[in-house]
Amino acid sequence: LNDFTEFSFKFGFPDDVIPAGKNLDQIKTEIRNLKALWNHIDVVQKQAAEYFQLSWGTIDCDQMDDEIKKLRKRLNDIKGIDRKGSVYSGVNDELKKWANFVPLLQDLKSPDMEVKDDRHWEKIRKLCNTTCLLYTSPSPRDS
Repeated sequence: LNDFTEFSFKFGFPDDVIPAGKNLDQIKTEIRNLKALWNHIDVVQKQAAEYFQLSWGTIDCDQMDDEIKKLRKRLNDIKGIDRKGSVYSGVNDELKKWANFVPLLQDLKSPDMEVKDDRHWEKIRKLCNTTCLLYTSPSPRDS
């Protein structure tokens, strides 16, 4: 901006300096906002990767639910980004999927699912066409 100011005065266009400075400030603000969004996306992806590494017995649905809510709130608190853009909508959709998935996990982890004849889990295995046993499965992704 200093070079632009100097040349504007030399060539008789001093009035062009103020709009250029405003444009530069706006660009810096947009870059800061986009950087905040991409940093948040990194946090969301790392959190999802951690969830996929959890074994069935160590999943804490209430904690997951709280973390997803916090991530969604932080995303919505980022100012000055295009909420219709694919970057924002992509991470927002991913968080919505997690928000829908956690209550399902809560239902599956309910003590009501644990019966001696294992009929509830047998029904789920049949519906999913799988033979997996959740207690031996290392992570939700493998189930």
